[in-house]
Amino acid sequence: MGRKSDLGRFAAAHHGAPVTTARLLTFLAVGFLLGGLGGWVFMGTMHAFLEIGASSHHGQQQIVAKTPGDVQAQQQQQQQINGAGQQQQQQAAGGGQQQQQATQQAAAGTGSGGGWPTTGDTVHIAYTSNGSPYTNYQNLIFYGTFKLAQRQPGGEKMVGFTRILHRTTDDALSPLIPTFRANPLHPECDGWCEYPVADRPNAVRQFLDAAKKDPSMIKAPWLYVVETDFVMVKPIVAPRAEGSAKSIAFSYGYIQPTYPTIEGVMRKLYPASEGPLSNIPPTGCSPTLMRVDEWMRVTPRWEAITAQIEADAEAKKALDWVREMYAFSVAAALEHVQLEVQLPPESVTMIQPPADHKLGKAHLMHYTWGPQFKKGDTLVWEFDKRKYTEPKHEKELPKLPLPPPFEEGWKLQDGIPVTRDLYDTLVLMISTMNAGIDVTRQELHWGQQ
Repeated sequence: MGRKSDLGRFAAAHHGAPVTTARLLTFLAVGFLLGGLGGWVFMGTMHAFLEIGASSHHGQQQIVAKTPGDVQAQQQQQQQINGAGQQQQQQAAGGGQQQQQATQQAAAGTGSGGGWPTTGDTVHIAYTSNGSPYTNYQNLIFYGTFKLAQRQPGGEKMVGFTRILHRTTDDALSPLIPTFRANPLHPECDGWCEYPVADRPNAVRQFLDAAKKDPSMIKAPWLYVVETDFVMVKPIVAPRAEGSAKSIAFSYGYIQPTYPTIEGVMRKLYPASEGPLSNIPPTGCSPTLMRVDEWMRVTPRWEAITAQIEADAEAKKALDWVREMYAFSVAAALEHVQLEVQLPPESVTMIQPPADHKLGKAHLMHYTWGPQFKKGDTLVWEFDKRKYTEPKHEKELPKLPLPPPFEEGWKLQDGIPVTRDLYDTLVLMISTMNAGIDVTRQELHWGQQ
């Protein structure tokens, strides 16, 4: 009774009319329906907010920004979200579930981006140099072959190019080739030093740090790090960065992280708590195609491990000339970056003639070993990059001699027969280098100063 009286007085006060039982029941029914509808709307709204919060937490923010201010705010919010995710990833040193999720997101192209492109299949190419005549001669040739490859079908996908110069001053190429100058760790390498590539990871890190401040420095979602003594025969073909494709690297036979004699050194760099040494890819930083966000993750580790090796006499001796390559490989393993490491002829990156006789699927050639064609004890033809080290070679940019017409019976300096495939591959390499020299002379007006 008291409850009915209270409800009657409430209704009478608000509607100014006597309340009958029928009216009271009607009022209660309507109130129940309205209350249920309101609750449903409220819960649906809260569920939507919770879903938005959850998707933001995983770096998949779906709110649609409709004004320039909204766009900017959304981008800032997204960067904060992803930055927090990267911090969590670094803290997960043991590689737990959070680490795996962060790695999967990076592989799917959902990293922070930082302002540069994060989707699509375009490529930004970069390499490092200390600006010596030896490397600058190679710089000029590679740049010419890059420009040639850009003119081929698919070449339009190579949208950016940066020469990362680790040197105390600019050099003759700086105003002509897109160049970022990094302050060197070893200024003596401006002239001569024992191991100039020790500066490479630090220089790449300086470039990436600068790109964080000016994202326009990086033109594509893929950053492809190469070297000066490469020849680009055709364009690189990259997958879409937002897909699940692994990043791509080259498999070097002389990078063997599981080799018994270096196990002690490798365990200093890659503790047993991280897993077996077979987790470390047999590669180096070049040629390596990774998403920019993956380079952002790997490079600080790469720099730190390089410095660790340089400070360790045992490690320097054991890993020798390729110790900076080992540093990169360990860094990639520690950061759980998934690399598809390929060997010729399946490698889409490069071959190394005369070790490799056919181009296969590759688009680059690496002239690290100097081939000699011999007929008995007679030298028929040779090419060795180490003969082009003087200032005059950089200044004059001489072309390279082609081998004479093919003959059966020739052998390399190690006694391996020169096959027709190897001959044709080396002719293609030298011809492309000479064509690149023509392009460089024409586009940069090199040698006409």
